[in-house]
Amino acid sequence: MASRGMQNLTAHYNILYNAKELVNISEKNIQLSYADNYDRLITVYKEPNESLSQSELKNLDDAILKANTIANEKSLSKYVDDAYFLIGKANHLKSNFFNAVEFFNYVYINYPKEKEIRQAALAWKARSLIASDRMEEAESTLDTALSNIDSEKKSVADIYASRAQLYIYAKDDAQAINLLEKAIKTVKNKQKKIRWTYLAAQLYEITDNPQNALANYTKVIKSNAPFDMAFNANLSRINLKTELSGDTSGRTREIMALLKDDKNRELLDQVYFQIANSYAQADNLEKAIENYNLAISKSTKNTNLKGLAYLELAEIHFNQSDFLMAKAYYDSTLTSLTNNYPDYLQIKRKADNLELLAKGLNTIAREDTLQMLATLPDPERRERISNLVLAQAAKEQIRSNSADAGNPFMAVGQIPAGSRDTRFYFNNSVALSQGLAEFKNRWGTRKLEDNWRRSQRTASEMPASILPDPGIVSGNFLPIPEIKTEVDTEAQIKEFLMSVPISPEQMLESNQKIASALYDIANYYRDISADTAEAVKIYEQLLNRFPENHNNLAVYYNLYRLYSTADKKRSDEYKNILLSKFPDSPFAKIILDPEFNNKLDEQEAAFNRLYNDIYDLYVNKNYTEILNSIEKYRLVSGIQKVPAQLAYLNSLAIGHTQKLPGLENAFKEIVSNFPEEKLIVPLIKQHLAFIDTNRAAMADRSVALSNLDFNNRFFQEPEPLILVQQPEIKSNLSEDHKDKPNALKSDIGTETGPFRKEDSAEHYFVVNISDPSVNLNSSRFGIGQFNRANLPGSAIKHQLKSVANQNQLIFVGPFADKEAATTYFTNISPLMRTIMKIPVDRYNSFIINSQNLEKIIDKETLDLYVEYFKKNY
Repeated sequence: MASRGMQNLTAHYNILYNAKELVNISEKNIQLSYADNYDRLITVYKEPNESLSQSELKNLDDAILKANTIANEKSLSKYVDDAYFLIGKANHLKSNFFNAVEFFNYVYINYPKEKEIRQAALAWKARSLIASDRMEEAESTLDTALSNIDSEKKSVADIYASRAQLYIYAKDDAQAINLLEKAIKTVKNKQKKIRWTYLAAQLYEITDNPQNALANYTKVIKSNAPFDMAFNANLSRINLKTELSGDTSGRTREIMALLKDDKNRELLDQVYFQIANSYAQADNLEKAIENYNLAISKSTKNTNLKGLAYLELAEIHFNQSDFLMAKAYYDSTLTSLTNNYPDYLQIKRKADNLELLAKGLNTIAREDTLQMLATLPDPERRERISNLVLAQAAKEQIRSNSADAGNPFMAVGQIPAGSRDTRFYFNNSVALSQGLAEFKNRWGTRKLEDNWRRSQRTASEMPASILPDPGIVSGNFLPIPEIKTEVDTEAQIKEFLMSVPISPEQMLESNQKIASALYDIANYYRDISADTAEAVKIYEQLLNRFPENHNNLAVYYNLYRLYSTADKKRSDEYKNILLSKFPDSPFAKIILDPEFNNKLDEQEAAFNRLYNDIYDLYVNKNYTEILNSIEKYRLVSGIQKVPAQLAYLNSLAIGHTQKLPGLENAFKEIVSNFPEEKLIVPLIKQHLAFIDTNRAAMADRSVALSNLDFNNRFFQEPEPLILVQQPEIKSNLSEDHKDKPNALKSDIGTETGPFRKEDSAEHYFVVNISDPSVNLNSSRFGIGQFNRANLPGSAIKHQLKSVANQNQLIFVGPFADKEAATTYFTNISPLMRTIMKIPVDRYNSFIINSQNLEKIIDKETLDLYVEYFKKNY
């Protein structure tokens, strides 16, 4: 008994007291660092995240160590349950929510007589489950707690409040209000009461109960609420008063009066944002834009509000059909908003979709302007471009010295709406910068000289990176280079002079870019914005301007479908064009046979099987059999041109059986037959440049391709299979404690599970194949082709990884960071169906950092990561 008494004494007044103090200090610090977003429903609790927890890790680890001392060395004391509960709470504050749940479970299961701490454990367990996005488990836990709600009083308010949070996530606001009111009545903590009163006011506001919302906001204003909460409650009070009275002028006056109060100096961005909203609601868009920009310029800490101001500006310009400006503002929105902002992914999707439209408009404006300049005499053309570029440089200089210089949006070359007509290419700085970047990406930095575009250049003259045609493949907007000197200005003039399409070939290429852009814009209106009238208008504009464009059959088919409900006569006109002039086209066959697409899928599967068989012949060096098989396929199928990938294998077989002219002619035939192809043709152009450089050596050979080192330029064997072993998981507990939760368990994740988002870490592009037995050599060969064409000379490799004999992963990398991997993902995704020689329903793709890749050890973690990727990328 003496020993038990001494253990109780030392455990309670020494160890447990100090541990609780450390946890309480950390909890307070995390709450002080937490920044609420009052533009959205605030959360019931200021829950930690990895960033907030970081500075408190030492304190919390010390507290866990002390509590572990009670659990391990004071096992006779009556405070062991308190020690485990405290370890759970400390893990929660460390953002180790999975660990926290285990400790709270342990307390609830192993101490059935301790009703008070069991209810507290359920309340905190629910918080940890909600924070780790395990809503169904949290609901079950809270149902258990609510069934015993009368067993003790201390945790009642927290249980009601946590259940209210679940109802909020489920968008059942009425039930949330009901439970939150119960929580407010029973809570003893004053700050919790104020916070929940503010949240109740927000819920009343969004459920169209302005009277109750106003009453609750007023309670918050009159309470000892944090200044930012009281300030936002006051703004909401003003808005609700306006709604109830209908006096919009009074609202603007009251909000503008807040500008005069020195206490609001750090919150001026919110004041200007509300003023801008008032003007926007009154359709005074000029004043609204002015005040949104003031909100942006005054924003110092609240990046989400800055992002929302950018978003409002983006929406204004989008509604005015100024898509170039709208796209730039959407980009700034995404830069300012945090990734966990509720609508972040929705905004990103809209920006990504708009990028295609903005890029298409950019391309048309640029090429139309360049074609206009091409009609001018040389001296006049140079003078015109010089004047335009110098005028643009002067505008940039003026803007950099203006009050807008601190505006991040202006820093990427944007000018307030109304200052100039951005439809003219050289008046649009976004278009200028993108055009210059596209030129350099495709051609490199070139001198102003004759024949600068000639296709047969030596390897030393080739640009460092050959990428797909930026005039067709979507890319990102790039900031305009800062023009600092006359030399830079002269260089820019030369760059644009070289872009002017002087020759017939250059004019043809320019027209192709415009046609492709018009086609992409029409598809945007058809698929994304569902604007049938605008889609029809652009499709017909494309046909009128470029009747022989390479997408004309698809355009006829789309017009046939779009007119089918609105104008049957016009629909039949386009239908008859396809049936009479192009009866062998896939579009005509679809019109006549709705099942044609399914049959086409079967043909694709058959082709993939053929390709895999021929690829196996190539690996086994049966070159003559390759040539015979491809010729047989051509004769049986009745086609003149075999698909590009098959033609490539055919050309390699020719190279291994014939002298150089046979190989070179085969390569050039592919380029001629498939000018728009994006996987094989860029690679072949590199091969042709290599042949030019090594012509003398290759010409002397009896066969063009032998087993010398340079053949690796043409073929690279897939790397060997890498099997992943299940790692041995070692416990940190002694045998005596192996049934207890592991107090020293390592960090395993954030709110979304065991994965961590480290954007600066090395990343990989991964193809996840659900069939563990399928042969992937030919598919990996296709990835290798893409890599050699688009990333020549890089250290990027593609390897194979088996996951628990259930899935196969082709992982490509390493890439320096998330941005580089995302760029690769964007570029390769449109070609994946061509690259992968397996059914499309058997694979998906994603990007992943190296730490997360190591955690994929079985199908369960793989599936978990796929869901994580969908939510976070």
